[in-house]
Amino acid sequence: MPRHIVFITGLLLTIPAWSQLPAGPDKSADGVKIPGNGYFIHLSISNLAGRSSNEEPDRLSIHLLSAYKTSKGLSFGAGSGIDHLEIPLLPFYAYLRYDPFKTKFSPYVWLKSGYAVSLAADDQENTWYGSYTESKGGLLLNAGIGFVLYTWPNIGINMGVGYRFQKVSETYHDYWWGGGEDAVREIITEFNRFELQLGIIFR
Repeated sequence: MPRHIVFITGLLLTIPAWSQLPAGPDKSADGVKIPGNGYFIHLSISNLAGRSSNEEPDRLSIHLLSAYKTSKGLSFGAGSGIDHLEIPLLPFYAYLRYDPFKTKFSPYVWLKSGYAVSLAADDQENTWYGSYTESKGGLLLNAGIGFVLYTWPNIGINMGVGYRFQKVSETYHDYWWGGGEDAVREIITEFNRFELQLGIIFR
């Protein structure tokens, strides 16, 4: 089984345990009880719209993060997931979020910053001349705005829009048989994507 599938499966198995952690309930202006400060899990799927220099089409992104929300509305945490922008990527990032209101329907802003590791296998050809391709990840930055609607106790549905920046590096080694390495080319692609996000929050 691919290692990134095993990783995501393990994270998903932690959801029931995290969702039972205590959190201080609050009451919104319309009298509906909503979760207050405490730990939460956020599972999201995003469409990353836009094109890069190599004309790659839209791609999907799946993220799972864990964070702690303070009584002031600030949340701090970390997360990972699976992205596919030209090559499959495993991101690791710090997460910051701010919820200005304690209401059943609440807007928020978020920021993610980290590094994505390449999951692509190195490609090598063995002929009378050869080539070897090495793929690497790079810097990840993501910011956006959204809203969450608490429809059940300790569970909310969210939608959001944002901007995603991701750097990917590929190094091509070209050589002739018996003659050593002849050329090395590095291609760096910077993805600038519009993000449309849909997710679910467990408190």
